[in-house]
This record gives sequence, C-alpha cells and structure tokens, in this order.
Amino acid sequence: MKKMKLLTVTLLLFMGMASTFAKDDPKLKKVTYTCNVDCHTCKEKIMKNIPYEKGVKKVEVDIKNQLVTVTFRKDKNTTEKINKAIDKLGYQAKVKQPETNEASEKK
Repeated sequence: MKKMKLLTVTLLLFMGMASTFAKDDPKLKKVTYTCNVDCHTCKEKIMKNIPYEKGVKKVEVDIKNQLVTVTFRKDKNTTEKINKAIDKLGYQAKVKQPETNEASEKK
C-alpha cells in the first residue's frame, strides 16, 4: 500500500514538472532569418559559431529552405546583433517576416 501511494505521489510530481517545463519561457525569443546557406559546410560554420553568441540557447539551420532559426534570451541579445553575427560569418541574413494568411484577415 505504501508503494502505491509513493508511486502516485511521484507520478503527480513528474506531471506537474512536465507542465511547468512545457510553457514558453517569456525571456526567450525565437527568430527565423532567411540566409544564403546552401551547403553542409555553411551549416557547420553557423552551427559552430552562433551558439557562442551571448544568450543563444538553440540554433537550427534548414539548408533546403535557406533558413536559420535562433532561440535566444531577450535580456542577453537582440535580433539585430544575431543578424550581424551571421553577416560577419559571410552570409546575408534578413529577418523572415511572418506570412500573412488572407483567410484569417477576412474573418
């Protein structure tokens, strides 16, 4: 009986922790840049350098769509500084504007 209670309490704690970690952190900002990355070497160069920029938590490079997505702490860095860091590596980066959905605008 004690084991069952302990198991139940443990599961409830883990479920509570999971919901806490699932929330988006308001300190983080995720920005997608269009960038002229077209080979694996370009991807490696970005993946080796951008994570060392201040506040960067995650970097994703999509060669097929020529996109670089960077998640960083808003209090440690800015969109412009990340953009300059990518430019400094020799790639022309621009913040990708979110696509507008005409159907949702008509509603």
